[in-house]
Amino acid sequence: MTTTTRPTPILQIRVIGAAPHVQAVLTVATQAAETVLGPNIVCRTHTRSAGRIGYVRAYLTVTRREKLVDHHHH
Repeated sequence: MTTTTRPTPILQIRVIGAAPHVQAVLTVATQAAETVLGPNIVCRTHTRSAGRIGYVRAYLTVTRREKLVDHHHH
């Protein structure tokens, strides 16, 4: 097994469809994740082209915000 510094996702969502629909759904999904899981999360999205013209495949990955990376508190 390869070790990675990337934190374990607590939520992953895959959305496939027309690009405008996917973006709208991801926006709502991100807001829902913050509502359900609280503010200490990081949401990342990446988008790939899907098999059909005009379609995309997008992934929303939610991880816990790392405490060590927080530079606001000393």
